[in-house]
Amino acid sequence: MRIFFYSLFLIGILAFASCKKSDSTPTTNNGGQFAFSSLVAADTVLKVNAITTVTASATGNGLTYHWTASYGTFIGSGAAVRWTVCHADTFTVTCEVTDDSGHSDSKTVNIHVRD
Repeated sequence: MRIFFYSLFLIGILAFASCKKSDSTPTTNNGGQFAFSSLVAADTVLKVNAITTVTASATGNGLTYHWTASYGTFIGSGAAVRWTVCHADTFTVTCEVTDDSGHSDSKTVNIHVRD
């Protein structure tokens, strides 16, 4: 009788272990999918030394923002920054957004500055 219960116990353990979900199945997090949807300046025509807010709209997990410009000064950091410049010309402001999985995208906006 003992052998029967031990055998039944072993069969139960083997059946339970064989029903384990495979770890190789990819998981998706639809709420955390990376997307950089837009880069918008509040004003795209400015006077010299005026300030505009530039906003990056992106979704994903652990987003970081890297701002660059052909010339000018950034005030702040994150998804929205303020930008200004001290002379007239057309300037390009670029934002690169990266998520915590290494996905990245960049967008640019042109800002015209006049006297």
